[in-house]
Amino acid sequence: MKRFSVRLVIVLSVIVAALVYCLPTFNLALWPHKKINLGLDLQGGMHLVLEVNTEKVVESSIERNFQEIRELVRRNQIQNAIVERPSPLKISLQVQGTENIDKLKTLLEKELRDLRISNRRQDAETFAAVLDLPDKDVQQMKKLAVDQALETIRNRIDQFGVTEPDIRRQGENRILIQLPGVQDPQRAKDLIGSTALLEFKLVDDAHDLNSALQGSVPAGSEILYKIDEDRDTKRASKTPFLLKKSALLTGASLTDARVQLDSQYGEPYVSIEFDKKGARMFERVTGENVNKRLAIVLDNKVYSAPTIQERIAGGKARITGRFTMEEARDLAIILRAGALPAPVT
Repeated sequence: MKRFSVRLVIVLSVIVAALVYCLPTFNLALWPHKKINLGLDLQGGMHLVLEVNTEKVVESSIERNFQEIRELVRRNQIQNAIVERPSPLKISLQVQGTENIDKLKTLLEKELRDLRISNRRQDAETFAAVLDLPDKDVQQMKKLAVDQALETIRNRIDQFGVTEPDIRRQGENRILIQLPGVQDPQRAKDLIGSTALLEFKLVDDAHDLNSALQGSVPAGSEILYKIDEDRDTKRASKTPFLLKKSALLTGASLTDARVQLDSQYGEPYVSIEFDKKGARMFERVTGENVNKRLAIVLDNKVYSAPTIQERIAGGKARITGRFTMEEARDLAIILRAGALPAPVT
């Protein structure tokens, strides 16, 4: 009897041990286990190194200051003033007349203290100066651009749904990205690398488009294209638009972007919504430009250019473009995550 009991204990012990070893093979939610995340070498995926074009950030800042100076000169009625950009990173000013010189100097002291006067020349009747950004500000601007690009890319990838991505800064202006398990690398690249600069620009109907296409582009205007792709033949067609260079509104004030279906044709479009400040600006822009065409531009590509029928309140708009559902979803992700501060390559 005693020998039988010993055998029984041994048999039961073996059975229990076998169950313990076998249980992890069953997908039991209550069974404690640690998931092993497979890296690129085991499950495949995408490895990418992007370089942030930080020079573009500085150029954009100079462009904003350039436009602001022109507006300030006009608003303060400074006569005989010439404001130019002799190079991408510099602004030149020249003015004649004692009264105008005094006005411009006051402007430099009060409104433009962030800019450095790198060259100055003055005589009895003429004042000239070259402005740029201080070196310290340029370096800080470049660093912040990479930091912001890193955060924006993280946000986009999080919404893309990649498990255990590895995203880190590499060197001064590069970003290393590893995305395990990604099945569509090209789609991921497009989503990550799109600058997503959303702008609303007026169509320049006051000048002739054909003349502009032949080289006579009016000052303050530019030619951008709307690109349509035939879904059957995959052939792309380009429609030119002559637009005002200055954007009346950008995507900086966006709070949301969602995919919606058109009730008439059932095609997807992206519905966007602005914050309170952006809504007020959008209402003002549409109210001041009734019966004019307002182009919706993303990364220098025209998506649509509808005619403004009336003042639009509420801060909502839509982006159409004969999207597939996947294209519309990706565009919404990009817009929600925010624009990159500079192009990446």
